[in-house]
Amino acid sequence: MRGRAGLPTVGRMTNRILPYPWPSCLVTGATSGIGLQLVRQLAEAGVEVVALGRDVARLEALAARAARLTVVQADLLDLDAIPALAARLVAAHPRLAGVVLNAGVQHDVRFDAEGYGPRQVRDEVTVNLTAPMLLAQALLPHLAAQPHATIACMTSVLAQSPKPRAAVYSATKAGLARFADALRLQLEPGPVRVVELVVPLVDTPMTAGRPGAKLPAEEAAAAILAGLRSGRPVVRVGKARAAAWLHRFAPWILARVMRAS
Repeated sequence: MRGRAGLPTVGRMTNRILPYPWPSCLVTGATSGIGLQLVRQLAEAGVEVVALGRDVARLEALAARAARLTVVQADLLDLDAIPALAARLVAAHPRLAGVVLNAGVQHDVRFDAEGYGPRQVRDEVTVNLTAPMLLAQALLPHLAAQPHATIACMTSVLAQSPKPRAAVYSATKAGLARFADALRLQLEPGPVRVVELVVPLVDTPMTAGRPGAKLPAEEAAAAILAGLRSGRPVVRVGKARAAAWLHRFAPWILARVMRAS
């Protein structure tokens, strides 16, 4: 078999009972970091995974290493192409019921830094916020007809407690969190569950070289999948749980920590 972009599809679904409620799951930002680990762990559990990424070479490497997945090349900066992309995904994967909106871009710079201009701001807002909303919108009619359908939005501790060197990223994650809240309210009660996934500092290529204790991406992905199985509307991973407590009861401590980051 071949993937949607001419890349190989590896493996086939079996009829055994799966530990997740979706026979097929889409993961965006699938070639590195948390997304890569989610793809691997879902595929190992027997879920048919649709791995979406921009880098063809990384997608080919992923397809060569993992079973039970389809790799799909797409650039989420191309917003006009998202409806057609969703239509192709649904046609190729009629049992698609899980969607993890994981892709993200972060420029770790001050907002007034030289060289950080309109293109960088646009890219962060597009990939982190606009594209996930449009992809969810385009897939929603299909998902509404699937049992146990789930849309999971990957946010961050920075959605509530921004850091100085990630103003736009923090704003986009806050926007995605509020989008998840609003969509959940709109769809309840209904067949599509909307989940916010809140992660702390995770050891990924995006955070390479930054100080601080980082949660391994493999552990973050395992905690995310356990949270998705729990049925909670908000899944906080690792130190994100403590950050939520501090944000509520001692926000000045959390603000001091983020200011120093």
